[in-house]
Amino acid sequence: MKPVIKNKNDHKQHPILGSPEGVPTVVSLYHDHQPGETSTHHTHPWEHQAYITRGEGIIFVDGEKYPIKEGDFVLIPPNADHYFENTGNSVLSRVTFNPLASEDHLG
Repeated sequence: MKPVIKNKNDHKQHPILGSPEGVPTVVSLYHDHQPGETSTHHTHPWEHQAYITRGEGIIFVDGEKYPIKEGDFVLIPPNADHYFENTGNSVLSRVTFNPLASEDHLG
């Protein structure tokens, strides 16, 4: 298999890297959150991981808020009620990694 290279600026669909690219286990997504913006409040049966590439905010997990900032790695446990919120004055950006099975729930 050859490497697949896709730039987030050229590919707005999610996942950016997924089964169409031949990934065997993990899909990759990129998200920007404007100041005051949140991701969808949700749960799912798989864990996923996020890396904060810029900005600051909070991750809400099962009723608790945790501060996050550029450089943080975040593990969201399976079945956790969660969302990301940008509490800063600049864009909060993150790269998220989910199991391949999550593609059935993305859209």
